[in-house]
Amino acid sequence: MLRIHFTDADLGGVRLAPGADPLWEALLSQHQVTGGGPPVLRSWRRRTRSRLTPPMRTLLRLAPPTGYSPDFLTPTAGVRDIEASLEAVRRTSLDLVHADLGWMQAHRPPPGWVRKLADGDAAAMRGLTEAMREYFDAALAAVWPSVCGHVAAERAIRARAMADGGVRRLLATLHPAVRWEPPVLRVAYPEDRDLHLGGRGLVLLPSYFCWRTPVTLRAADRPPVLVYPIDHSADRHHGATPGNLTALVGATRAAVLRAALRHPHGCTTGDLARYAGISLSSASEHATVLRQAGLLRARPLGRHVLHVITELGRRLAGGGD
Repeated sequence: MLRIHFTDADLGGVRLAPGADPLWEALLSQHQVTGGGPPVLRSWRRRTRSRLTPPMRTLLRLAPPTGYSPDFLTPTAGVRDIEASLEAVRRTSLDLVHADLGWMQAHRPPPGWVRKLADGDAAAMRGLTEAMREYFDAALAAVWPSVCGHVAAERAIRARAMADGGVRRLLATLHPAVRWEPPVLRVAYPEDRDLHLGGRGLVLLPSYFCWRTPVTLRAADRPPVLVYPIDHSADRHHGATPGNLTALVGATRAAVLRAALRHPHGCTTGDLARYAGISLSSASEHATVLRQAGLLRARPLGRHVLHVITELGRRLAGGGD
């Protein structure tokens, strides 16, 4: 059991992370690569395993499916830019690296190259972050829009809970493995621990690749974060079939939406008209309706407007993973 102790100041400092965190998702997804993992990730796991390179396999040794992974691998909570996140890893102080690797070494022997990290070897740290970036590109880049969409949907649900009933409602309905017994948040956990927030607040980070129970950092002196699993019960239903999409929005708007899906970086109104076989004015009208529904967004480009499909539009059109 993990017991998170709140003060009144901590209740005022609870916040939802702004979105999916690439380093947390990468670390937790590595648990799914080397462990058994849930059936919904079977095809992703098979594809990812086929793409593993020697540096990536070495990286996996820092993230076993059970046990401790160094906290400095996940220094952020909801920073959605992978480059900024990796830069935060590179800036980790040698004291923190020492502390994390010392804890890991006390429980299992680390790979040989890890000793170079503990010695402050800049090349070793550069090699680590390069392997982390390589893993993200191979395992997560293709599914990242879908991951972000799932996390954004969960965040919206929790934001509504907080808007309707305050922080206490948010904590009380967060996850089946979490129980709010003021002033303590009790979390099902593989070890017995107490975390005293001491006025620092708590970041709540929903995660796609976190499964069964929430996780947190081992070191109590780092910014407090609780990473918890999103609800995957509807995963087998996501993404509309072409027939269902047409029935929902009509044949013409379905064609316009699929045109935008084929051009993830945006397309002009003329592109939409040519693909759907309609007039320019009709394409503009349908794009406006889809934009007002949150399925497209518009970006000015000189005299033209680029229509870019949103994550909601991508999933509705069947473009999720």
